[in-house]
Amino acid sequence: YFYTKKIDINLSSVKCIHNLASDYGVTAIRDYCDKLFYKLLPQDQSFKHQLELYNYAEAVKDPLLKEICLEYFAWNCETFIRSPSWYQVTGDQLNVLLLRSDIVIWNELTLFKAVETWILSKKKTELTHELMDKIRFHMISPEDLSKIQLQSKLYEEHDSFFLKRFLKAFEFHSVSVEQLNKERHFSDLSLEPRIYISSEWSAALDIDPSNNMRTSSSMFYNGYQYVHQVSFTQPSSPSISFQTARFTSAYYSSDLVSWSAYYHTNAQSCKRSNVPCPYTIYPIATLNLNNQNKESPVQYHNKVLLLCDNNYISYVHDVKETNAILPSFKGQGLFYFGCESGYFSSLRFVIRPMYN
Repeated sequence: YFYTKKIDINLSSVKCIHNLASDYGVTAIRDYCDKLFYKLLPQDQSFKHQLELYNYAEAVKDPLLKEICLEYFAWNCETFIRSPSWYQVTGDQLNVLLLRSDIVIWNELTLFKAVETWILSKKKTELTHELMDKIRFHMISPEDLSKIQLQSKLYEEHDSFFLKRFLKAFEFHSVSVEQLNKERHFSDLSLEPRIYISSEWSAALDIDPSNNMRTSSSMFYNGYQYVHQVSFTQPSSPSISFQTARFTSAYYSSDLVSWSAYYHTNAQSCKRSNVPCPYTIYPIATLNLNNQNKESPVQYHNKVLLLCDNNYISYVHDVKETNAILPSFKGQGLFYFGCESGYFSSLRFVIRPMYN
């Protein structure tokens, strides 16, 4: 590099090169490696290299790399918990991960089972209270809480610890949010949903960026081919409609609300969808609540996930008001994990109700 100003960096070598660049003060290489992590991390589906980089970030006290790795673990937690690398995580690392609200998981019960399996397989029952205290039992249905009481080995051994938390969760599911607000402080993380991708709280929208426009065939007359302006047929934007409960409490399980989601690549496709199109920046995802009561005590902090064709999550975006401006399909972005194909293949809209 010192002679040619060129260097090849891959997933296997990036840790060493980043370390050398830091030691020798070659900030250009170090900063380039920081950006490259977003492209390289998704290349290992075993999570082995990602965990090695996380351990390295802790050892050299690199907060940026540590956060990138934690973000990748959180966004792809549904896959991470099913990999052998899940059992190589230390108790302290798992504790840090469980504090995050951006964990993408089927539901909170799935996360509880993964943590319980980790504790039992590692024979670390002394960490039960510390780790299980991070599980958000309020987000688990009363039916599943009852099953945990009957089936969980850890519950048998630590019943007094769990019972206290289960009683609070059962209370949460049995009264209205207005009543809950009189009795407890709503800044408690246990009352904040993570990013749940079950059909109960989310819906997927498949997208095909290669079909954004279709060209017409060329014309022939008396054996001559005439070159004319190519015409484009712009399809309407892909969309999906779905329903969720109004709130995460079982008290509202039959109180359903309806949602409409669109993915607009440009103004033309938006207009062809017969919806309002006041946007100046594209692509954009929109998510609208169709029957919200303005006086409702429930607010929504929704998310839209960008998924690669192997179901790995490339990006998690806040839906502000009803809109989320998305990265373009081409290239590898600085703040999102690149897909192998260079394109996202689907969006998943996730509903996250919170007390207002």
